[in-house]
Amino acid sequence: MTHSLDRRMFLSGLAGLPLVAGTTHLMATETTPLHLPTDPSRGIREGWTIAVFPDTQNYAKYGKNQVNFERMCQWVAEHLDAWRISLVMHEGDFVEQNNIAEGGGRGWGDQHSESQWESAKRALSKLEDKVPVVFATGNHDYGFRNAETRETQVNDYFPLNGNKLVSDGQGGGILIETGKNGLGQHSLENAAYEVALPDGRKLLVIALEWGPRREAVAWAKELVHREAYRNHTGMLLVHDFVTPESKRDGQDGNRKRSGNPHTYPTGKQGNTHDGEDLWQSLVHDAPQFQLVLNGHEMGSHVGRRVDPNAFGTPVHQMLFNAQGLGGGSAEKGNGGDGWMRLLTFEPDGVTLTVRTFSPLKMDAGKSPWWNHPSWCFTLPLKPA
Repeated sequence: MTHSLDRRMFLSGLAGLPLVAGTTHLMATETTPLHLPTDPSRGIREGWTIAVFPDTQNYAKYGKNQVNFERMCQWVAEHLDAWRISLVMHEGDFVEQNNIAEGGGRGWGDQHSESQWESAKRALSKLEDKVPVVFATGNHDYGFRNAETRETQVNDYFPLNGNKLVSDGQGGGILIETGKNGLGQHSLENAAYEVALPDGRKLLVIALEWGPRREAVAWAKELVHREAYRNHTGMLLVHDFVTPESKRDGQDGNRKRSGNPHTYPTGKQGNTHDGEDLWQSLVHDAPQFQLVLNGHEMGSHVGRRVDPNAFGTPVHQMLFNAQGLGGGSAEKGNGGDGWMRLLTFEPDGVTLTVRTFSPLKMDAGKSPWWNHPSWCFTLPLKPA
């Protein structure tokens, strides 16, 4: 495939993104992927896939649900080759409570924090040293129960050198650099990664802490403007960005809505960023961002939009969460129905296929695909 043909296909894809009257943003097309395999174990013949886990707090907080996240990770581990999975992402909220000595009760689960963090570690250890895993941190990963402070146990369970494919401590792995967390420590809470795709595309992934502070955003902004990464395909992984209404959080000027980082103790003094803050201060003026992924929001659990950045490049922004599904927070629930996303960079070099898949549904003899255009779709990418 020549670059000229790739560019024609890309421009053709953009032509299908209609401009909404009275706005300056492009709305994403509602297209269904060409292929949802009847047998998911067969995977794909070509391309390159990222597996994305949404908030896993409802698996961690109930003892009976912890095996569900383990099942999700085990499926990914068993199908790395079939789906050509070379990167795994977690959108934050590993746990329901970062630091409580006893189960939360009142719909907050029956497990203390040590059990919750251990369950997240146990599940993701199935992928350790088999595939790089990158993550954002969520509000429930901080404080005691819900971002009362910037203290977190995430670094005790997922340290800098915990996965040698991320960083082996000797310069190996996909990790480029880390920024400092709220306690002044370098950690994976703010981290940059470089991944080489088989088609020659280089991916730059920036993962940021919950409600990123000014210092974290300034670090990321300096990095994305370095000449070495200018022509990479950029991805931002952050816990809060797009809402179920397909708006950036804070885009309407409302910083008091439930779930906005400005409403939490970690953000009430103003040193935080919601989705709109991040768009204005980081994403819009960066040359390489094409994708932003977030969880956190419930409601319809999904939302997406696409807007041009300062260089005219479309930036696809996607909410994906599943924590309220399968019974949600209720004691009888299963923690989120096992839904994960498989993002495949297609061999044409200009298409990203987004599929939503559940091994729990498959185990129950049901369709493992969420075959709806809000959950399974394709997006045009700028050629490498």
